[in-house]
Amino acid sequence: MKKYIMLSVLASCALSLSAQDFDTKPSVTIDNKNEDLHFTVGARFMADAAYYHSDFTPLQSGASITDARIRTSLTYENWKFYADFGFGGGKFSQKNIFLEYATPQPNGGRHAIKAGYYNDPAGSMARNTSLGSYHFISRPGASNALGEGRELGVTYKYTNDRFMAYQGIFTEDQYNKLEAGFNGIVLSGRYQVRPLIDEDQTLSVGANIRYQHVGGGVTENNVLKKSLSLGQTLETYVDEDMQFVSCELPWAENVLDAGAEALYHNRNMFVRGEYMWKRITKKRDSETLFEASNNNIDTWGTLDAWMAANPLKANSFQGGYVEAGFLVFGNPYSFDKNEGVLRGLSGRSLEIVARFNYTGLNDINKGEYFSVARNQYYPDGYMQDYPYKSTSIGGGSVRSWTIGANYSFNRFVQVMLDYTYHNLHKDYLSNDRNFHAVQARMQFVF
Repeated sequence: MKKYIMLSVLASCALSLSAQDFDTKPSVTIDNKNEDLHFTVGARFMADAAYYHSDFTPLQSGASITDARIRTSLTYENWKFYADFGFGGGKFSQKNIFLEYATPQPNGGRHAIKAGYYNDPAGSMARNTSLGSYHFISRPGASNALGEGRELGVTYKYTNDRFMAYQGIFTEDQYNKLEAGFNGIVLSGRYQVRPLIDEDQTLSVGANIRYQHVGGGVTENNVLKKSLSLGQTLETYVDEDMQFVSCELPWAENVLDAGAEALYHNRNMFVRGEYMWKRITKKRDSETLFEASNNNIDTWGTLDAWMAANPLKANSFQGGYVEAGFLVFGNPYSFDKNEGVLRGLSGRSLEIVARFNYTGLNDINKGEYFSVARNQYYPDGYMQDYPYKSTSIGGGSVRSWTIGANYSFNRFVQVMLDYTYHNLHKDYLSNDRNFHAVQARMQFVF
């Protein structure tokens, strides 16, 4: 039995600008007041070092540059163009890039139309909060496994003090680089009401919903096979191994996501949480696949016999988290009503935080037997020679507890310390149950 100990040190530095991913004011700004043009540029860098403790399968301790970015924005009257490019992991990656037209209203409301590549509104409250503004080193695992990130599309948002309605249409693949099919379509929305909001405290409750028609995949026996992958890491960035909580879902056709969220903060404390549910329906051309299977000596004889041995079933998964924080001293907590999220620390501050997360990627038929050697489920509680393909999904479930402390020296420099315990349940990895993580971060912006 191998054991490792985990301590993660994440360093982050940035030149910051006024955009959806920053809480601080821009420090590099070029203004042309005659033309009403305002240009900002910034950068961010993150490096992690980590040590892990596990029962059986080791995580790889070490260090890595996890994030490095260049960010720019240009505003003119009510128009804003924003571009964010990443170089973390030694690879170029496209981050947010969009054009937004916003019109503030006399009553404090705001209409905004946005087009480009950016976060899906229904991707969860956690996914719509910048990692640089988060009060934990990692977002909760459930939001990464069941939430959605950036997509290419167009949205309309209306916000005021008491309400936010944010909805849009997207495509599932921003580059349309698919072997077969097309890059799908997504409809999503996130909605909040705020029964209580002032400069000292906010109470917000909300819901989100998302529909996706999966469009692209690969060709198998002249049939379009569309698949969906779900998974999360163990809330760390040095070893992003997803084998512990992940699953592959072939023949995916439609995806329905629904969630609920709640947030309360006052000057010295916050509590927030989300529940996420995902259902994937499936579809295939069974008759064509059956005919292709007859091109060998092991024919099934009839379509009904083939379908009985190759059943198809929709799958459902769920997860959620609760987070809380207490400000020992420093500038009070504040709420961003346009994004519907809690802002990060600013100024000299010290806070204590705690979180519980649950992610469930198991959808197992009652009474089935699992063979570790074959990584396969069987009906009726025992292994059979009959080549029945179970519809059970054993993606794993994990419960994670985190406590942490964050200290901000000023609005530029912050350090963070987290301890996380994960309890895993996965049939294929029955010896892997307990994972421990101690993580630290130094972050500075200028």
